[in-house]
Amino acid sequence: MMMCIKQGLLKGVLVLGLDAVSTGSSALGNELGLILPSQVNSNIEFTVKEQLGDINPASLLKVFVGPQGMCCDGKSPMAGRYTVIDGTVTFDPAFDFVRGQSYTVATRQSDGSNHVTPELKEFSIKSDTEDVKPEVLMVYPSGLTLPENTLRFYIHFSTPMKPHLSEKFIRLVDAEGNSDNTAFMKFKQELWSKDRKRLTLLMDPGRIKRGVAQNVRQGPALSEGNTYSIVVDGGWPSASGKHESPRFEKVFSVTSALRTLPDTKLWKIESPEISTVEPLVIKFDRPFDNQLAQSSISVFNQEGNLISGAVTVDSNEKIWRFQPEKKWKGDALQIAVDAQFEDVAGNNFKDLLDHSVKTDVKSINQIRFEVALTKASH
Repeated sequence: MMMCIKQGLLKGVLVLGLDAVSTGSSALGNELGLILPSQVNSNIEFTVKEQLGDINPASLLKVFVGPQGMCCDGKSPMAGRYTVIDGTVTFDPAFDFVRGQSYTVATRQSDGSNHVTPELKEFSIKSDTEDVKPEVLMVYPSGLTLPENTLRFYIHFSTPMKPHLSEKFIRLVDAEGNSDNTAFMKFKQELWSKDRKRLTLLMDPGRIKRGVAQNVRQGPALSEGNTYSIVVDGGWPSASGKHESPRFEKVFSVTSALRTLPDTKLWKIESPEISTVEPLVIKFDRPFDNQLAQSSISVFNQEGNLISGAVTVDSNEKIWRFQPEKKWKGDALQIAVDAQFEDVAGNNFKDLLDHSVKTDVKSINQIRFEVALTKASH
């Protein structure tokens, strides 16, 4: 993608992917006018020696994830927006930089040649957790028994981790120690949280859905009555590269598949007492997705105003608690549930993950019901 840039004229170019550059071994000197970011939401500035003319600014400045020693052949640069003012190229990344992660900036001066070896400079933004040793804190679903068609696993780490290594370190292992290398979906970009401390693993739906080619050919990744382990092998480096994680293993057994729609009528509600800050408690009929449970249920007062509070999910994702910031008022509450709230098997209130093509999808966006507050007993 090319864009004409005239000196002194501000232009914006959104770059989603560019050809990889060849690497050079020389380090950038301060005289080249490169200003590196000091905060996660900062940008990068590069002042060129010559007039830009019609040169694409993205050919002069590229940013790659990873250390200088691993840059940059075969890698795609970060997406972002380029602007040019009076010979200074500014790169504003599409996503904030991650603390502790190493990045490499590749720059060329504007001599009009694409054959000039770029100068490389590595940087990282200091992390508050650089000295925290990496370890797996929790794996969700947290239950020791899981349905055969479990869709997702969330792995929580103590500190930001180096990306693009999950396939190397994470394995699904059966009771005999055999690894299933096709159980998890493989993505070009791993499914990390913004702070890179939570990794989402998605089971291949083709192994879950009955009658699909992968399921017929390979069978389900998890089979009822068997025992499996999610193994995170030791040696996974943190984002800073200073520490490596120890080995972790979660063992669980597999029960029958969940293939019925969730239903709020099957939930048991423990209503709080009026004028207290007792928690509102919902006991689910099945384990729900831990991450979605944090945001899929909202609580309103009788006037329809959202009530602020903190959510916790316990008992192997079967109990949802809402702790209000202020005392409960009025006689009742309104509870709103997003219809796309999923159980651990990916079934929501609209549709089953594994269904026939003739199955109708419910045309609902939200389930709403009222809960009476408990009156004081004294």
